[in-house]
Amino acid sequence: MTPIVDAHVRQAAIDPLASFCVSAPAGSGKTELLIQRYLGLLSRVERPEQVLAITFTRKAAAEMRERVLAALQQAHLDAPGTGAHQQVTRRLAQQVIAADVAGEWHLLRDSYRLNIKTIDSFCAGLTRQMPILSQFGGQAAVENDVSHLYAEAVMAMFKLLETKHPAATDLAAIALHFDNDWQRITRLLVTMLGRRDQWGSYIGIQFSPQSSETYLVTAVDDLVSRTLTTLAQTLAPYQSQLLELLRYASVNLDRPVPAQFPDSGAASLAIWRDLRGLLLTGNGHWRKMVTVNDGFPAGKGERQARKSQLLDILAELQQIEGLKSALHSVAQLPEIASGSRSWQLAIHVSRILPTLAAQLLLVFEKHGVVDHVQVAQSALMALGDDDNPTELALRLDYQLEHILVDEFQDTAITQYELIHKLTRGWGEHNALHPEMPRTLMIVGDAMQSIYGFRGANVGLFLKAQQQGFNGVTLQPLELRCNFRSQQGVVDWINQTFENTFPTENDVYRSEVRYSPATAIRPCEPHKAVEIHGFEGANATALETDFICDQIREFVSAGVGTLAVLGRNRKHLQDIVRRLTQLGVPFTAPELNSLA
Repeated sequence: MTPIVDAHVRQAAIDPLASFCVSAPAGSGKTELLIQRYLGLLSRVERPEQVLAITFTRKAAAEMRERVLAALQQAHLDAPGTGAHQQVTRRLAQQVIAADVAGEWHLLRDSYRLNIKTIDSFCAGLTRQMPILSQFGGQAAVENDVSHLYAEAVMAMFKLLETKHPAATDLAAIALHFDNDWQRITRLLVTMLGRRDQWGSYIGIQFSPQSSETYLVTAVDDLVSRTLTTLAQTLAPYQSQLLELLRYASVNLDRPVPAQFPDSGAASLAIWRDLRGLLLTGNGHWRKMVTVNDGFPAGKGERQARKSQLLDILAELQQIEGLKSALHSVAQLPEIASGSRSWQLAIHVSRILPTLAAQLLLVFEKHGVVDHVQVAQSALMALGDDDNPTELALRLDYQLEHILVDEFQDTAITQYELIHKLTRGWGEHNALHPEMPRTLMIVGDAMQSIYGFRGANVGLFLKAQQQGFNGVTLQPLELRCNFRSQQGVVDWINQTFENTFPTENDVYRSEVRYSPATAIRPCEPHKAVEIHGFEGANATALETDFICDQIREFVSAGVGTLAVLGRNRKHLQDIVRRLTQLGVPFTAPELNSLA
């Protein structure tokens, strides 16, 4: 078996005097590490509630609670441990048992004292403690899908068109833009309500349309400038030759001729796009030939010399790692013009959003129902701001000493702000009490951040890693070992995905580099990964027959467990029917109904 190459990292992560940002890829044993960290901190506090572990799903919270209790139960019974990591867990659990006896916690009996919660339940608990500040005014049921209430709030706002409300003018302008297509407007506003945690802090009296536009233009220009600066530095040795070729092509295409090589300013973006078109094809591949359509007419003499010059430079540029993707990204860089019609529409929408959010609160109050976004926003409100923390925030500052956050790569801005508010003053406390510091550990895998549609921003994981929270510096740790898959699978994944990720982390563009894993399980005799492609009109049928024939062979050979994964249920229906025809037993309760 391969040695644990990151054993020193795992040992460092349970140091109770330091805070960490742990990158934990799939199969790296992060749950065990979280449990060890939790147990190690639990034995150092006066009350078990002072250690808070936050997860994003009820299943993850339940699993962590069960495994903590199992470790404590085994330590209580003095059951022997087997592996090295289990012995570490056993030692930490025994220390908690000693603290449990000394403090009369009775954790095995009163397991509710283990402060392991989902972020939604934690926020709901905050709002229950401060119902007035959190705008609840009492208990309200939390539902996952309240889109019908969003629509009800939108319809209530439409009625303002019949009044002299300030939002009526903006609503009329929006209606004019959408040709009075009220269904389309409703869909837009319902979507905006579902994402109000993302725009809520940017809407209000403190942001005028002029300042907001300036902020947006500056942010976009900064993004463009960073990308173009790197590109200009890479192409510096070729500037004079590329400028000659670009001028030659521009004259032949009757385009504006650039006076100089483009700089890194956003104003040069059009020239950069012409240069990108000179070097790459429309789908982003290096050019292998150029024609009159590219500004290089056929012929001899200078015409032939220019073509040869370009092809020679292309041969050299292709050797520069990452240059092709950087050039290709130029086509996706945004442009914003001040005072544009689209910006005027954004202003109209921004003016009605506060009114729309207020209408939604009235609808929530009417039905006694809220969504998870409202719970999170109310929790933030219940904690106050940095200048005016609430009594609840001050009480929590006394109650919480250590925080662990799992799956941090799926954090949205609201959850990020929650961690910021919970750790206010921790940096100052740690400077005064280095022997008993307050600590924070966030764990996640930026490569697995897939909830962008839900507001998750992997850039927040990178930002926390680099900047920490309120003076609490997070030491970066990276788990490398994969305990789940055999070496053949891990090696294939490393080779396949290494070139599909960016080469460097970028907070502003939410880009992360690929981190290869090291397999602990050795290769198995059969081939780890095989890829079969099917083309033509009957590709689906051929694919179905191939998969089902393979399954029948494996079942006949006595292979224990097989799984078939599909993008959605519809894609698996043909396989279910074919397996039924072949008489191969299978389980697919959500695909193959009893009827």
